[in-house]
Amino acid sequence: MEPFHIERFMFYQGRKLYGLVLRGYSRPGALEQITDILARHGIDITYLSLGPMRSGERGSIVLFLDFTEADVKPEELTEELETLEFVEEAEVIKPRFEGLIADEASFPIMLGPHRAIILSEPALRGFFIKFREHLGSGGEAMLYHIGREVGAERGRHINMEAEKIGIKRLRDRFAIGEILFKSLGYGIPQIMEFSEDSSHFKMRVHHCIECELGQGAGRPFSHYVRGVIAGFASEIFNRDMQARETRCIAMGDPYCEFEVKPREPSRRRGW
Repeated sequence: MEPFHIERFMFYQGRKLYGLVLRGYSRPGALEQITDILARHGIDITYLSLGPMRSGERGSIVLFLDFTEADVKPEELTEELETLEFVEEAEVIKPRFEGLIADEASFPIMLGPHRAIILSEPALRGFFIKFREHLGSGGEAMLYHIGREVGAERGRHINMEAEKIGIKRLRDRFAIGEILFKSLGYGIPQIMEFSEDSSHFKMRVHHCIECELGQGAGRPFSHYVRGVIAGFASEIFNRDMQARETRCIAMGDPYCEFEVKPREPSRRRGW
């Protein structure tokens, strides 16, 4: 399995980097025509992002291009690309600093129909590590409840979309949750046990992002992700659920494991 890189910006020392945004309509062979023009002019594609487009619909392509060996200027390239019948507009993104290019032409970032932001590992370290260092157990409780609300929102969204595409079985809705959990970068999940009758399941997570950042802690480390799992399960099962981390890579285990079951009525809702 290979990682997937989302390059909203790129540092490339000693190279002439420009960005290019193409707006137009999707059709078979369009991307091939674009790349043929770039190759003919000696332009290297260092990154390409293609937004979701169905055939015949309008959309955009964002490229980071290396013009170091090119035989045309960026403005000349845009003029040539705009002669293609499916290209409405070609916009150059000029670098503000040599060796750095960023997509400053696209805003906001969208994940499906929803606005999104990207948090890299340094930012997540501040969120998962420094946050609890400053606030102690209170910070861990806050992380859990933040995660729980995030998971609940995801569960509501999946319930709504599952209804639209005719998915009724709860186990199938959890399968959608597994797919999105992985595709959004939380970790690689696998439901090991599942009982719809007792509203209980056990989930194993490899490479849990929160616990990888906390490796060496010597104790179960997941509060945010654990909250996400509990909140999501509560929405799908339509009852108050709790999640307990029984194995954790921060304790030296090869993976994290969560046991999820209904919250006991006699216990106060907590973390």
